Amino acid sequence: MGSDTDNNLQTRAIEWHVRLRHGDDETWDAFAEWLAQDPRHGEAYEVIERTDLAIEPLLPKAVFPETAHDADPATTTSTPVSRSRRWWLAGGALAASIAAVAVLVPQLASGRYEVTTGPGQRQTVALDATTQVMLNGSTRMTFDRKNPRFASLTDGEALFRVHHDDAKPFTLEIGNNRIKDVGTVFNVVRDSTQVRVAVAEGKVIYTTQAQAVPLDAGQALLARADSATVHVTTTPIVSIGAWQNGRLVYSGERLSQVAADLGRSLGVHIAVSPAIEDRPFSGAITLDGAGPEQLKRLSLALNVDLKEGPTGWTMKPLDDGGR
Repeated sequence: MGSDTDNNLQTRAIEWHVRLRHGDDETWDAFAEWLAQDPRHGEAYEVIERTDLAIEPLLPKAVFPETAHDADPATTTSTPVSRSRRWWLAGGALAASIAAVAVLVPQLASGRYEVTTGPGQRQTVALDATTQVMLNGSTRMTFDRKNPRFASLTDGEALFRVHHDDAKPFTLEIGNNRIKDVGTVFNVVRDSTQVRVAVAEGKVIYTTQAQAVPLDAGQALLARADSATVHVTTTPIVSIGAWQNGRLVYSGERLSQVAADLGRSLGVHIAVSPAIEDRPFSGAITLDGAGPEQLKRLSLALNVDLKEGPTGWTMKPLDDGGR
């Protein structure tokens, strides 16, 4: 049996789930503050949301008998359960059985599938008529045929064009963290060392176990794997997702990030010398379709020495390559 505190937390999470169906910006800001108050808030809300998604496919088959007191059972009628009534009909029974229902979620989520792009490849996945995800090269993602409002980014980069739905906000999983949209175009990069999020239109909420960080258009977030600190900065909107048009735009980003972005787009591995990996770079790179051969012409623009080897390319200082 859970404690009263646990029950109250579940009840509060259900209340937020209902409020966010028609929530405005003020409601979403209040929700972000509630999530930031306690890591358990996000965990409780996640259970409620997953349970809701698991139950929904079963609703057309569910009926509730509507019988007056002492009525003849032969005259009892059954009425299908509508989505708008579900949480209120369940009442306290839902809170009492929430753990049991949550256990069933993995069994009900069998519609998930993986999409992977090879080095230098791109692919667009249409989740519904108004929501599209464009995967950059060397990217691996998971989607759900039963739930077009879900995606998970395992590795790589993707640009999201999401139609906002108050009742069912789009959720992107990034490991143990989440991004929820509020009507959005946003770009996400994930690798072994960091997560980068940049918003071109609308708003998202980046949620960890410790905090919820809202991002508006023109803002970017950097979360390093070796730190609990999340850094938020401004970024030119025109640079967000520019890779889809063959352009990479930077304003003081590290050369290690530039190398990773070039590697995804060109389909090669680029190692960066520790001596210059933190060097900032500002400028625009136009990919001309020549593939890895273009790297030879980028040495001057990047002020580095780029050399090809048996396992890929290496970016070194100009005075460290015999030039």
